[in-house]
Amino acid sequence: MHAWHPENVKSVVKVCRLVVCLLLAGCAAWAATKAEELFERAQKAERGGKLVDAYILYAEAAAANPNNFSYWQHAQALRPVASLTSVSQPKIAELSPEEIDQSLFGRIPEQELAQARKPLPPPAQLKATTGRHDFDFNGDSRSLWEQLAAALHLKVAFETQYQPTRPFRFQVTDMDYRDALRALEAATNSFLVPVTDELIFVANDTTQKRTDFERTVAVVIPFTEAISVQEVQEVATSVRGTLDIQKLMVDTQRHLILVRDRVTKVRLAQMLLEDLMRPRAQVAVDVEILVTDRSSALNYGASLQTAYSLVNFPMKSNLMNIIPSGFTNFLAFGGGASVLGLGITSASLFATVSKSNAKSVMESEVVALDGQPSTLHVGDKYPIVTNVYIGTTSGTSGQVYTPPPTFNFEDLGLLLKVTPHIHGTEEVSLDLDVEFKLLGSASVDGIPVVSSKKYESKVTLKTGEWAVLAGLMTASESRTLGGIPLLSAIPLLRSNSVNRDEGQALIVLKPHLLVEPPTESPTWQAWSGSETHLPSEL
Repeated sequence: MHAWHPENVKSVVKVCRLVVCLLLAGCAAWAATKAEELFERAQKAERGGKLVDAYILYAEAAAANPNNFSYWQHAQALRPVASLTSVSQPKIAELSPEEIDQSLFGRIPEQELAQARKPLPPPAQLKATTGRHDFDFNGDSRSLWEQLAAALHLKVAFETQYQPTRPFRFQVTDMDYRDALRALEAATNSFLVPVTDELIFVANDTTQKRTDFERTVAVVIPFTEAISVQEVQEVATSVRGTLDIQKLMVDTQRHLILVRDRVTKVRLAQMLLEDLMRPRAQVAVDVEILVTDRSSALNYGASLQTAYSLVNFPMKSNLMNIIPSGFTNFLAFGGGASVLGLGITSASLFATVSKSNAKSVMESEVVALDGQPSTLHVGDKYPIVTNVYIGTTSGTSGQVYTPPPTFNFEDLGLLLKVTPHIHGTEEVSLDLDVEFKLLGSASVDGIPVVSSKKYESKVTLKTGEWAVLAGLMTASESRTLGGIPLLSAIPLLRSNSVNRDEGQALIVLKPHLLVEPPTESPTWQAWSGSETHLPSEL
């Protein structure tokens, strides 16, 4: 076994340190060379008018060499113009072109999308004193931070150019460590960045210091297809204007929203977007249509002969007599050479009765969003001619082309349109538009007339409560008498027919809540600060 001499150990340590320094210097030189190459490519792209490519290259150069602030300045200078230039703008049909914010919509580049989806290391979680306490300190801002950190069992490090404020008294009551740190941030015009679970870094709260020491992140927030483009634009515009987001882009083709800025702003923007784009309240309306038909027919009386044939029956053998068809029995009278016959047919007494009852129940369910109309159609689509060619179909040169007729399909039957307005979880208002359409008996130029009955109303119900929407009752009765004049005054010597028809149609509905309105969800609280002084992420 050989023992190492202390001088040899020191020499080996020196050599290792030298090797590590050389490696670090080589990496830094390679990163600087790479950043310089990206910067030159960005300048070339900017001179060629490719502003989006230039902006991306400037940003990559700034990421490769964070110490060169000019790279970042060039990227920030091109950011507004690059956000206005979209490679492929999606077609937005809900808004007119003059209402579309061209700086908001676009297609998220694949590079930024991949960077936003790349997982980042979790932020440091401070292990401070738990519980709620009272704090009362005196001193300048540096002294106050040191006293509060000591009370919370934390360590504090200040930025090298930190400028303390004049001495004052900092007194708060019943606060946990998060609220106390944020209160001191606002009081001293400072911001902190957690470094480890026990160490915080404090600097003066300026835009430049935030840019230098606070992380910049990007997140991608999905939104559902049920949200209209107008709603997305209103929400995104309000969030971008409220927090002054560095970059916010809406990709309507992939239903994604990209947010890029400092961590504090991105967190607030993410919570605001998720809250403002919560799904609307949803209600299901049970619709039942009850239809009852009753019909009866009664026929009774005597069916007597109404026509009699008078036939001459001669006695001469060489003469022919003509007997009308249908008559086999004759009542003869007369004498001598002329005999007359009165044709008689059979008479009958009859009595028949028939009754029929029909009942049908149609059950359906309509699901609608709060404030959005939904339509239910029960019936058929009947084709009605709207344009037809009328004229000669032949000419001197032969057959003339006849254009085919055009049709318009009319909805027949029941057409129900319901628009719900949800008030909390107990009450729902329904805007109702009901229409019955049937083919009439009349027609104009061969086109049938459509008869319509329309009902419009607004009703407010408790969830789970039934309401009668509309009802239609029909009743008809017809009587028919037939027989010989004078004799038909006697009921049994005539034919009697009585027909009765009754119908009832009733529409009832019942709403019940499927998705609660966003107002029923618990709200969150966040320290927002002012426009330029946002609280730190703790």
